[in-house]
Amino acid sequence: MDVKLKIKPRDYQLEAAKWALEHDGSVVVMPTGSGKTLIAVLWSIELFRKRQVNRIIFLEPTRILVEQVAKYISKVTNLQAIPIHGKYPKEKRIYLWKKARIAVATPETALSDYKYILKEGFDGVVVDECHHTTGKDAYAKFMQKMTFRKRLGLSAYIPHTRVNEIKKYIGVIRSWDWRDKRIRKYVPDWIGEVYEAELNDYERIVLERLEETRIEYSGKLRGLVQLAIRWFVRDGALALEESLNKQTLLSVILSHIKPLLNDKRIRKLHKLDTLYRILRDHEGFSKAIIFVDRVIVAKYLAKVLNRYNPVVIHGKAHGRIDIRKVLEEAYSSKTKIVISTSAGEEGLDLPEADLLIIWSNVASPLRFIQRHGRILRLSSKLNKLKFVTYIVTPDTPDMDSFVDSLEAAKKAGVDIPVEESVIESLWKRTTRSKILSIIEGRPMPLEWISEILLMPIDLVKRELKKLIEKGEVVYIYTYMGKVYSSLNDIEVLEEQYVECLKPDPYLKARAKAWSLNGKELRSVMGTYFDLKSKLLHHLFRKHSGFKKLLFTIQVPLEGGAYQMVNLMYNFPINREDVLDIVLRNAFSVKNYLRNLKYVKQVQDLT
Repeated sequence: MDVKLKIKPRDYQLEAAKWALEHDGSVVVMPTGSGKTLIAVLWSIELFRKRQVNRIIFLEPTRILVEQVAKYISKVTNLQAIPIHGKYPKEKRIYLWKKARIAVATPETALSDYKYILKEGFDGVVVDECHHTTGKDAYAKFMQKMTFRKRLGLSAYIPHTRVNEIKKYIGVIRSWDWRDKRIRKYVPDWIGEVYEAELNDYERIVLERLEETRIEYSGKLRGLVQLAIRWFVRDGALALEESLNKQTLLSVILSHIKPLLNDKRIRKLHKLDTLYRILRDHEGFSKAIIFVDRVIVAKYLAKVLNRYNPVVIHGKAHGRIDIRKVLEEAYSSKTKIVISTSAGEEGLDLPEADLLIIWSNVASPLRFIQRHGRILRLSSKLNKLKFVTYIVTPDTPDMDSFVDSLEAAKKAGVDIPVEESVIESLWKRTTRSKILSIIEGRPMPLEWISEILLMPIDLVKRELKKLIEKGEVVYIYTYMGKVYSSLNDIEVLEEQYVECLKPDPYLKARAKAWSLNGKELRSVMGTYFDLKSKLLHHLFRKHSGFKKLLFTIQVPLEGGAYQMVNLMYNFPINREDVLDIVLRNAFSVKNYLRNLKYVKQVQDLT
């Protein structure tokens, strides 16, 4: 079968592919956003055309990138690229290796399955993010075990100390500068990169104990425990330990946590190894600024990073140290790293840097934006491509804060050039993603979600609200109150809550709608069939949906009286099946309220 390309490549992509094809092993170094994957596709097509290889494996660092790259290759060519990663059982992977002409896998999966890769005759390899092909990394171990006829590496940057290993495992290196006029228009003013810092098993136990304690309290005390959780996952055990050593109410209610922190297997700063990796990955930086929230963390980092001649800027310095002298040291060419707390986010003229490291992710969008604005100036005297790196603790509130800040910054018009695939991958490790996985296929009320997650109702409610605003989750009213469902589980709602979706044709209601851009539309009145016609034909189709719908319904009570009930559906209604289920639920109000004893309970649902 002749392999065909369905899109037109740029001239520098053709140039890079042609150069790579002149060598058995080569590495293309090109900035993020310039389209390196298409270069690998061009390279693969030509090798297949000349019958220089039989099968090619693409190595990608994460599962989400495996899926994305496989989908991209299949989209831009007439080849089917097959994703293979640890999610599949071994038997399935063996079948996929045998079937694939182009396989896309993580290096860990490829290393585990290298015998099958050898057996099936893969003789070409594309190593994406190949700067990791050093030391004991899975990339390096895999390349040590395998012999490929043709090799292509892709990276945005190769640190100087890794050049020899990269050449050894892959091949000759050539860089295309981001200032090249052909490339510059596709490259953002700075590159955003996300590094994950996992908690180890013992640190995870501390987090679980904190979460269990949070459930035991309410109000102010719960808020204090939540703050402790944030310090632990965002700043590190050192920050939490400092807080618990003070004579405060928090130290009393968390007295059982303090002994756990004395365990030597609990790292003082679980993000420290990741910080070291960032500094190695960006070897050759002119000046770096690290933003942290806690002074004790800033001082500890200054101690362990002593070889970079660091300077610490924090609020306490104003009263005891001449801040002008501190800033002079920060501007000095001898100072490679500036460590700053919130004191450096605004009001201080920090030196220009080509590497910004966000250690403490903040929930405040304003602070998030200020941090970038202080140093990422468009006119760079350094004449170097700049990087912002974020250290995030996955599957914790630290990830929630980071993703929320990214989304808020984009809404505010600040372009954060972190690849969408990376953001999608991170989102899947937030509390909101956990909620979606819990309600997938089984809609349930707020209290059940809270109990399963071991999270307070108010926190779950806050995350649900964000999911509802994004149109990921909808809800209906039932005898248990609101029941939340994934947007994709409308049919499940219909199966499980039949009684709550049987509209009474004799009830009358007033419906008020808001368009998707928030404009209040005219109210309509009538029975179920009246409103179904008026809303669907006169408003829904005209405005392509609603942002929210409010129904005011006269519900008959015993003795001939009526109770006015307000039912608000405060989520995007941009599909006819969603509008249908909302209408049916609103006009079924008698069915799910009939067992409630007091009118007050009716009002609680509004």
